[in-house]
Amino acid sequence: MSMTKKALTATAALLAASSAFANQWDDTLEQMQSQYIVPKYESFSSSANALADATATLCAAPNSANLATAKQAFNDNLAHWQQVQWLNFGPVTYFMRYYAYEYWPDKKGVTQRQLRTLSMDPSTMTTPKFWTSASIAVRGMTAIESLLYHGDFNVIRKPSDCEVLEAISRHHAQTTHDVLTQWQQSKATDWIFPEEGSTESAEHLVVELLVQQWLEHMSVVKDAKLETPIGYKGQPNLKLAEFYRSEQSLPAIETNLKAYRTLYHLGQPSLFDTAMAEQPELAQALEAALADNVKLALQLPKDYFTGQYTQAERVEMAKPLVQSISNSQTQLTNLVTSMGFQIGFNSRDGD
Repeated sequence: MSMTKKALTATAALLAASSAFANQWDDTLEQMQSQYIVPKYESFSSSANALADATATLCAAPNSANLATAKQAFNDNLAHWQQVQWLNFGPVTYFMRYYAYEYWPDKKGVTQRQLRTLSMDPSTMTTPKFWTSASIAVRGMTAIESLLYHGDFNVIRKPSDCEVLEAISRHHAQTTHDVLTQWQQSKATDWIFPEEGSTESAEHLVVELLVQQWLEHMSVVKDAKLETPIGYKGQPNLKLAEFYRSEQSLPAIETNLKAYRTLYHLGQPSLFDTAMAEQPELAQALEAALADNVKLALQLPKDYFTGQYTQAERVEMAKPLVQSISNSQTQLTNLVTSMGFQIGFNSRDGD
């Protein structure tokens, strides 16, 4: 065979391999969107509508039974949010939607102050373009939780409080519907903007970004959701626990950790399948770490954030889970970097 033919053959083989690699991530990404992101946002949108309907019923007939129904609808919607919370990418990044869903931690009580102001004159919420200029503190679930659970508000006895609750719940439902619709009508690659000169496929870049989001969210779970409120490295402040008023702090963590395992095994080929073919040892190590996370979280007492435990007791109970999540971060980083992904600065690390 001539040198020219050898070169052409080698080039063709290289192109074929590159094409197969690109198609691999194309399939994985398409299935992540169609089998996870869109279905999870469908659930999130559906429960947001149910929450809006429940608050409307409550305000029309304010009584304890309707309040209990609204609170359960809130908890259901919150559980669906926790399944997509790791993903700060795509349509949720527009108009500050991601941060409006959950204004947390609210260390200075901004949400309550702004809700009190709105309750003084709820009619301001019907003015043109109110929601385009409204603070993110009063546009989502943090505000809804406050109105349903905070002692400063009484949606049964004070009609203006319930009017604010109903308006925010309906806006929240519309926002979630809009995000869902945009995911349904687009591809994940529509939301990535490759740097000039990038040689990676758009699919590779999106998967890389999703992995980065996953890693960053692990830091949020470990640091902000667990370590900070219990005083793992400093002074405890249980009011900094996520959704502590509705006592959903621990269920939220459990849902997050279960979502990680789902992501790892999603699609054919899944990230796990590809990892097993390329780096089986690392793939198995991450699988074991993710399984340990869920097991250890489920071993914490249901009243972990609300029971009468000392700081030392909470820290001691949390140690295995904190160490396990840290191990998961290490294992995931080792795996994806060995597979050619570039993991950059963790923008959500820390408190």
